[in-house]
Amino acid sequence: MAILPVIKYGHPTLRKKAKAVHPAELAESFIRDMVETMEALDGVGLAANQVNVPKQLLVAKDVDHKKLHILINPEIVAYSEKKESDIEGCLSLPGLQAEVPRYFKIIVKAQTPAGEEIEITARGHFARVLQHEIDHLNGILYIDRANADTLVWIIEDGRKEYSTKNATLPDIQHQYTSRYHTGLQGIRFEAETEIA
Repeated sequence: MAILPVIKYGHPTLRKKAKAVHPAELAESFIRDMVETMEALDGVGLAANQVNVPKQLLVAKDVDHKKLHILINPEIVAYSEKKESDIEGCLSLPGLQAEVPRYFKIIVKAQTPAGEEIEITARGHFARVLQHEIDHLNGILYIDRANADTLVWIIEDGRKEYSTKNATLPDIQHQYTSRYHTGLQGIRFEAETEIA
């Protein structure tokens, strides 16, 4: 098993809709590496396009029920009227967080690695995780849905605590270009797909 490199905001793969895939096309070793990468980086979800593999696969933890989900070709088929806002971060946007409104309850249809068709009803935090990761598979990032006034850099102050500093999209794009994308061709910050 291996820890896979996670691509960062500005990498063009993050802005493309991932392709639907037959479960048999996905190697078990790749799925294991996705889970290991998520856990090693202390994440609760990871989409395949975050490791530069544009396929409809995500791994996600339901921390309330201590359950791992591996979903192929996931699709939200129903959602509640009720929304809640909460802070989100992302492995592809390290050092940032923002407040994002999400549906409180969703129903997701997907396939398992064995090819079984399943339906999951998710609420609260797990519903948020699934929406975040399914957005990734559609080329959408949480900052596209965030209240722009709540975007902040997270700064470690040496006491195992964090302070924050306001962030703007131009500043974020500049910082990510210089930190992660020197020499990368085709940097893309905007979504290709329409954000509903």
